[in-house]
Amino acid sequence: MKKIIGCLSLVFLALGAIAQEKQTVHSVIVEWREAEWYKTQEKLWKAEIDKNNQNGEAWMNYYGAVRALRILSEANSTEQKKYYDQCDKIAKDVYALMPNTFEGNYIMYWNGKLGQNDEKYLIKAYEFRPEDPRVLLDYLIKSELERDTVTFSKVAKKLYEVNRMPSGALNWAYNVLTEVSENGVVFTAGDNDTYALWIVQEGLNYRKDVTVINSYMIQMDDYRSKLFKEMGIAPLEMDKKNPGSTSFFKQIFENNAKIPVHVSTSASGLFTDSTITDHLYLTGLTYIYSLEDVENIAVIKRNFEKRFLLDHLIKNFSYSYGDLDARIKHMYLPGLMKLYVHSKTADDLEGIAYYKGLIDSIAKELDIEAEIQKTLAE
Repeated sequence: MKKIIGCLSLVFLALGAIAQEKQTVHSVIVEWREAEWYKTQEKLWKAEIDKNNQNGEAWMNYYGAVRALRILSEANSTEQKKYYDQCDKIAKDVYALMPNTFEGNYIMYWNGKLGQNDEKYLIKAYEFRPEDPRVLLDYLIKSELERDTVTFSKVAKKLYEVNRMPSGALNWAYNVLTEVSENGVVFTAGDNDTYALWIVQEGLNYRKDVTVINSYMIQMDDYRSKLFKEMGIAPLEMDKKNPGSTSFFKQIFENNAKIPVHVSTSASGLFTDSTITDHLYLTGLTYIYSLEDVENIAVIKRNFEKRFLLDHLIKNFSYSYGDLDARIKHMYLPGLMKLYVHSKTADDLEGIAYYKGLIDSIAKELDIEAEIQKTLAE
């Protein structure tokens, strides 16, 4: 018994040692971890900096861990303010120590806010590492905000070549673009869903008639004015006291140029007012905005059975760090569940088996089987 206990103790000690190892801290848009993991990495990478304050890798991971903790903190809380201040201090410290390095300049830029970053730091970081995926993504945003289409296309193609986005995310983006109406608009919510669509458009030269609009970037006045002028949409003023309001977005949904507008399932949660949601009709991986009723079952069925590439929902043959490939599969569930219910209503045994199989596969991978079963049973 003592031998067994002794062996178990060694095992637990070994597991504890593994848990304390330094690991690369990816941006939360690539890989989402629990707060305790980031706190551990913060300490471990800070210890490396204490040994050698010229260790660029340590600075990047240290800042990344603190930034993640800031994002995970409750909005406007004392804890979040603490991490904001810590991020500011790290950025200033690393730049003071390493002003002529990628890390010093990139962290200074990374620490800014969208539209308020000092671009000189990004430009300098790009000079040091012109093929680094992190700086390329920021350059992609920079060129989009400036409507510099030449640079935008060049950078997006480079991101495609260096495999910055996992194949499943690009597969999803391809399917979304396939579904959007000709010369239409599709709203996205964050980083990954926007990047993936842009990269597929430029890297594969596919569906470039579609305008991808990030729901937050469009609230920036200069950018919106440039983009809408190109699209033939009348200038829109935003209420500064109520940015991102329902009335602001309704002007886009019901634009004067009669451009069809879709909302990606990734962005659907941003719109909760019934004056918008009552006019959103699921068509597969997006919702189309329409003031007239849309018979959408046939459209969803056509997209899933005739247009979408779905092999990646069952098996992925490429490796990528992070969990984005898994998380993005969640976007398929609304359409699949609607088709499953429709198949049951129509006594379509083949459809029932097919859609239930895809739903179960995704639910198992995302560890949401109980939640999905409960929803299907309602």
